[in-house]
Amino acid sequence: MVVGEHETALVHGTGDVAVLSTPRLLQLMQEATMAALDGHLPEGMITAGLRVNLDHLHGTGVGTEITANATLVRIEGRRLVFDAEAHGMGMLIGTGRIIRVQIDKERFLANL
Repeated sequence: MVVGEHETALVHGTGDVAVLSTPRLLQLMQEATMAALDGHLPEGMITAGLRVNLDHLHGTGVGTEITANATLVRIEGRRLVFDAEAHGMGMLIGTGRIIRVQIDKERFLANL
């Protein structure tokens, strides 16, 4: 993705400069976990975010291209543990551990 004005800390209310916001970085890393799971879940199962530990290491200005990837490192019952990274400007800009939990989609929706 390329950092746009609408993805900055100024717009999200999380900072005073026009750099990629931490919430948007987290979203990008969450999207990477979903991409890593694509086509690998049993029929009728979905995942939901459970826990995040994120380090936002470098500011990234508007117009900068960034990428994120996630690797499934462990399965603990229904919990899926990912290590995620984001890169931009030729450097590591974010790293994190993201845990998602597998849930039955119909049961989840019935309890809303």
